[in-house]
Amino acid sequence: MAIDRLRLGGNERSFSYRTPKWRISDVILLSILVIFSYPVYYQKPFERQFSLNDLTISHPYTLVERVSDTMLFVYSLVVPLIVVVAIGFAMADSRHRNYLVYISVLGLLVTWFSTTLFTNFIKNWIGRLRPDFLDRCQPKANLPLNIMFYASEVCTNENSSLLLDGFRTTPSGHSSASFAGLGYLQLWLSGQLLIKYDQVGFWRTYVAMLPLLGASLIALSRTQDYRHHFIDVLIGSVLGYWIAYSTYRRYFPALGSSLPFKPLLDDSKVGLVEEAPMSPQQQSIITRTADEEMQPLTDDENVGI
Repeated sequence: MAIDRLRLGGNERSFSYRTPKWRISDVILLSILVIFSYPVYYQKPFERQFSLNDLTISHPYTLVERVSDTMLFVYSLVVPLIVVVAIGFAMADSRHRNYLVYISVLGLLVTWFSTTLFTNFIKNWIGRLRPDFLDRCQPKANLPLNIMFYASEVCTNENSSLLLDGFRTTPSGHSSASFAGLGYLQLWLSGQLLIKYDQVGFWRTYVAMLPLLGASLIALSRTQDYRHHFIDVLIGSVLGYWIAYSTYRRYFPALGSSLPFKPLLDDSKVGLVEEAPMSPQQQSIITRTADEEMQPLTDDENVGI
């Protein structure tokens, strides 16, 4: 017996099956992503060997970052969240306003937590050294240069968390998170502002692209602080935007579609251009015409028939 691919053996009487528009399974997935984010972030990374004359890991350790972890959270998640909610309630038709905001926020959260979880998991497995690793390590003096060492053999820094974080450079978490949250916001604004329509001004495209500028500045700041190599930033940026695009297209149609601002499973009657309400005179004419058509035929008319 074949399995129903839509339900996969689930209960057809369940709320999630009867009302797929609310994406209940995605809400459950989001909860799982949030729960696993913390332990995955603090997983011990793979410790690669290194040599003391490797110039790519000889940059100084920056004490004050241009974009801290806290500000990354604000820029990549809190700001997009506020913009989506504010513009959603301001622009949306009342018939689907709540659903539009709900599905937009769900997509943003799934994008951001999926990206951070995957990024942290991968960077711990790769274990590549940051550009400032030797400054974190504080290696012993008078060691040979052309020999590969493990950190436990030569590093004198007793701050284990700082040292282990030196093995988490690829991909860049700041880059992936910023392009995930702000990239999703760019796609969302593009749909809400109808940038693909020839009738609208080109300024809308500039407004929609502003989040990508912010994401780029955040990503590049990681090379200025010597926290990441350029390839780390590139991989993280591509990863974050790819997840943002994939998630956005799960909830919204293509930007070039007829209704790019309307979620895919939105069953409301909201369209791009609403019909103008009829004036009292027009309603009167239509009502009078309908009444005349409903009147019974006269005797003369019956004879003619």
